[in-house]
Amino acid sequence: MGLEEKLGARLFVWVGAVALALAGTLFVKYSIDQGWISPPVRIALGVLFGAALLVTGELLRKGYRLLAQACSAAGIADLFACFLAASNLYHLIPNLVAFALMGLTAAVGVALSLRQGPLVAVVGLIGGFFTPYWLSTGSHRPGPLFGYLLLLQVGLLAVTRLRRWWPLAGLTLLAGMGWAALWLAFPFRPEDGLWVGLFLLASVGAFLASGFAGRAAAAWGDARIPLGLGWAALGSGLGLLAALAGRGGFGTTEWVFLGILGAACLAMGRLDEAFEGTAWLAVILTTILLGLWGAGLAPDALGLYLATAGSLGALFAFGAYACLWGSASPGRWAALSALSALGAFLMAWRTHLGLVHGGHWGPPALVMAFLFLAGAVPLASRRNTLKGGEEALAAMAAAATAFVSLAVPLELHREWMAVAWALEVAALCWLSERLRVGALAKLAWALAAGVAARLLLNPFVLAYPTGSTPVLNWILYGYGLPLLAFAAGAWFVHRDRKALSEALQWGALAFGGALLALEVRHYFHPGRLDSPRVDLAEWGGWVVAWMALGLGLLAASRRWPLRSLDWGGRLLLLAALALAALGPCLVANPAWTRHPVGDTPVFNALLFVYGVPALLVLLGAAELRSRGEERISRVLGAGGLILLFCLLTLEIRQGFRGSLLQAGRATNMENYAYSAGWILFGLVLLGAGIARRSAAFRYASLAVMILTIGKIFLYDLAHLKDTLLRALSFLGLGTSLLLIAYLYMRFVFRRRDECESAASRES
Repeated sequence: MGLEEKLGARLFVWVGAVALALAGTLFVKYSIDQGWISPPVRIALGVLFGAALLVTGELLRKGYRLLAQACSAAGIADLFACFLAASNLYHLIPNLVAFALMGLTAAVGVALSLRQGPLVAVVGLIGGFFTPYWLSTGSHRPGPLFGYLLLLQVGLLAVTRLRRWWPLAGLTLLAGMGWAALWLAFPFRPEDGLWVGLFLLASVGAFLASGFAGRAAAAWGDARIPLGLGWAALGSGLGLLAALAGRGGFGTTEWVFLGILGAACLAMGRLDEAFEGTAWLAVILTTILLGLWGAGLAPDALGLYLATAGSLGALFAFGAYACLWGSASPGRWAALSALSALGAFLMAWRTHLGLVHGGHWGPPALVMAFLFLAGAVPLASRRNTLKGGEEALAAMAAAATAFVSLAVPLELHREWMAVAWALEVAALCWLSERLRVGALAKLAWALAAGVAARLLLNPFVLAYPTGSTPVLNWILYGYGLPLLAFAAGAWFVHRDRKALSEALQWGALAFGGALLALEVRHYFHPGRLDSPRVDLAEWGGWVVAWMALGLGLLAASRRWPLRSLDWGGRLLLLAALALAALGPCLVANPAWTRHPVGDTPVFNALLFVYGVPALLVLLGAAELRSRGEERISRVLGAGGLILLFCLLTLEIRQGFRGSLLQAGRATNMENYAYSAGWILFGLVLLGAGIARRSAAFRYASLAVMILTIGKIFLYDLAHLKDTLLRALSFLGLGTSLLLIAYLYMRFVFRRRDECESAASRES
C-alpha cells in the first residue's frame, strides 16, 4: 500500500470519523451556550443526526467499508452524547432510562462494529470517553458519569472479545482507569467513594470476564498480550482503590472495596499461576495503606483500625492458606499467608502502641502461633503426597515460631526483639531437624544474620535502658539468651547441617564477647553505656574479660573438640592483646594521660590493668605451645612480656610520683630505678629461659638488656647529675652483663656443647 493510499484512503477516514463525532458533540455544546432552541429539540435533533449517520454507514457498508465505519462510529458517539446530556444536563429523562438508552447504543455499536470493522469501535471509544468532558457543566454527579463509562467499557470489551481486537481492550482500560484517576485527583469528594469504588470493581470484573486472563486467552493465538491486560486491569484497579482509600479518609466502604478486589486477586492467582503475583501485590498495598492510616490515626478511631486490620489480615491469611491446597506452588501460598498475617499484626501493634501506652499483645501473638501450628498439622500429614508440601510446611512452622518469638518482646520492650528472633532461630533449627524440612534451615540462616546485625552492629544498643544493677541487668539477658539460643540451635543441626551449626557457634561466641565487653562498660558507667569517657581501669577490664574468655574457650576445646572453640579462644586472646596494646599501652597509658592509678605502691590499678592480662596471656601462650602452635604462642608470649615490662616501669614511676604518673618531673633516683629495675627484669627472664630451656625468654632477656644498655649510655650518662648514681648505674650494668655472660657459658652454651659432643660420639 502506497503513502497516498495510507493517507487518503485510511488516515483521512479515521480523522474524518473523529471529526464527525466531535462535530455532533460540539454542536450540542454550542446550542447550549447560544440558547438557540429548547433542550428537548436539541436532544431530538442530535438523536436524529446520530441515527442518520448510522443509516448512512450501513448503506455504505458493502461498497465503501471504511467510509461506512466512519459514519457509524460518529453516529454512535453522537447518540452517547445526546442521551448523556438528556439525563445529566437537562434532566429530561430519568437516569435509569438514560442508562437503558446508552446500553442500547452500546449494543448497536457492538453489532455495527462486528458487521463493519474495528473503526466503529475505536471512534466510538474516542468519542464516548471524551463526551463527558465536552459536555461538562461543572455539576458534580459521579454516579451517572461512571455508570456511563462502565456501559461504554462493557460494549467495547464485547467487541474486542468477539473480534480479538486486543489493542482496543488496552485503549478501553487506559481510558476507563484514566477517568477514575482524574476524578480522584481533582473533583473528588469523600461521598464519591461509593461510585468510584463500584466503577473500579466492575471495570476489573468486566476485563476478567472478557477473557483477558489466564488459560482462556490461549485461544487468542498469543496469550501474552491478554495476560498483560489482565495484570494491568488488576494492578491498576488495586492501585486506584488504594488511592481511593487514602482520598476517602480510609473509610469502611473503601476498605471493603479493596478487600473485595484482594479476594479476586487470590481467586485469580489460584485459578491461574500467572496471576499469583497480583495476590502478593494486594497484600503489599494493603499493608502499606494500614501503615499510612495508622501513622495519622485519631485515638477515637483505634477500634475501627484494629477491626479493619484484623479483617484484612484474616482475609489474606486464610484465603492464601485455602489457595495452597491443590495449587502448583503451595509453598508460595503458605508464605503469603504467613506474611500477610504478620504484616497486619505488626501494623496493628505499632498503631496501638503509638496511641495507647500499655496493652498486652503477647496473648494474641500466641493465638496466632496456635492457628498457624494448627494449619501446619494437615500439611505435615500430607507432606509426602502433596507436591511442594515441604515448603508450605516450612512457611507455616516459621510463622508459628515467629509469633511465639514475638510474644516475649511485645509483652516487654523493643530491646527484646533480638532475643525473640534468637529464640526463633533455635526453634527453626529444631523444627528443621524434627520435621526434616530444609527450608526452615534456610530461614534460620536469614534470621540469625538479623540477630547478629541487631546485637553486634547496632549502635542504638548503647542507648537501651539497662538499669544500674551490675551483672544482673538487660545486657546479661539481651546477649546471654541469644548466646544460649544460638548454641542450642548449633547443637540441633550439628549432624546434618555443618555450615549452619558452625555459623551459629561463631555467633554465640561473638555474643559472649560482646556480653563481657558491655558488662564491663556497664560496671564503670551504670545505665550510661553511651558515655564518651573510657577510663584506664575500663580498658583493663575489657582486656581481662576477653583474655579470660579466650582461655576458657581453649580449655573447653579440650573437652569438646570444636573448631569454633579452638579458634575462638585463639582469636580472643589475640584480640585482647591488640586491645591492650591500643588502650593501656598507647591511648590510655597513664605515663602521658591523666588516669589516676592509686596511691598504694604495687597493689594499685596497674597490677590489674597490666599484671593480670600479662599473666593470662602467658597462660594462653603456654596452652598453645603444648598444642604445638608455636607461632601464635610466640606472639602471645612476647605480648605478655611487654605487658610485664610496662607494669614494672609504671610501678617504679608510681613509687616516685603517686597516683598521677604524668605529673611532675623524673628525679635522679627515679631514672636510676628504671635502669636497676630493667636489669633485674632481664636477669629474671634469663633465669626463666635457662630453667625452662626456653629460647623465647632468653631472647626477651637480651632485648631488655640491650634497651637498658642504650638507656644507661645514652640517657643516664647525660641526665644523672649525681656521680654516685652514675657509678652505681654502670656498676650494676657491668655486673649484670658479666653475670649474664657467665650464665650463658655455664648453662646454655656448655649444655649445647655437651649435647653436640654426645651426638658425635654416638655417630
